[in-house]
Amino acid sequence: MNTLYIYVMFLLAMLSSEGMAKKRKPNNRPTIGVLTQKVHSAFSPQVKKSEGYIAASYVKYLEMAGAQVVPILATMKPKAVRKLVRSINGALFPGGAAPLDDSPFYETASVIYHEAKKLNDKGVHFPLWGTCLGFETLHNLAAEENILMDVVAENISMELNFTQHAFRSRLFEDMDKKMMQDLMFEKITLNMHHSGISPELYGTNLKLNAMYRVLSTNFDEKGVEFVSTVEGIKYPFYGTQWHPEKNLFEWTTREAINHSPEAVAVAQYLSNFFVNEARKNFQKFKSVKEEIKHSIFKYAPIFSGGTSLFEQVYVFGNGSEIIQH
Repeated sequence: MNTLYIYVMFLLAMLSSEGMAKKRKPNNRPTIGVLTQKVHSAFSPQVKKSEGYIAASYVKYLEMAGAQVVPILATMKPKAVRKLVRSINGALFPGGAAPLDDSPFYETASVIYHEAKKLNDKGVHFPLWGTCLGFETLHNLAAEENILMDVVAENISMELNFTQHAFRSRLFEDMDKKMMQDLMFEKITLNMHHSGISPELYGTNLKLNAMYRVLSTNFDEKGVEFVSTVEGIKYPFYGTQWHPEKNLFEWTTREAINHSPEAVAVAQYLSNFFVNEARKNFQKFKSVKEEIKHSIFKYAPIFSGGTSLFEQVYVFGNGSEIIQH
């Protein structure tokens, strides 16, 4: 009788383990949305200022780690944005120059941000990433006001000053010691911004302090300290004031981009990390036809090297950018 009991318990344990394994199995078709913003005519003579763009480096950055990309047009209606967010596995707010007050970029980012919070509150793992302008966007949305200060950190690569939280963070917990040392002592992280967030705000702004944990800071050219890396406390939200995608995919000589093996390895790590966060989400489009409708694969990037700081951009809005079948 005891033998039979042990055998039954063993089978139950095996079934339970198999169920847990299935539950933990990642989504190996992750799709990440990237928010568009207005184009500057300098990108290409064919591009109008009224049209939206995504720098191709962000698309390559995500695809490199095994994700598909869909553009989230800043001109979309809020209802359509929310529907799209419920069909994808994460979203990225890129760097750029959109105003963070009344711009379509900020308004659409707000819709995505609040929908992402709702999903996570319901137990649906939906990660967000903000780079530079996107980083600042995540902060203003959390604080529910404009908290940016002026900094002088345009076209400069710097080492990171890690806080004690960095060594216990989700973002850096799997980064090896050598890579952490490279970030601490090598000028890897490219900064291209005139605005920033003061670390002191984390001591006075309760909403901000409750939303993010500061993982690193830096000092601008005038010695002003600003926050450079954060992760969400409750939510899988992450942000860098610096540009990891540029280490891999932007080659203009007008920017102080570090293309060393160490810088490339860091960028690859961060790309893999965020896409792996998206793999924890199992949302999907209702059909293949719907997926194709939104896919970046329908669009052809435009060469913009020599006239802009991007080698290529995807342009949205004039209809001619869609590849004809």
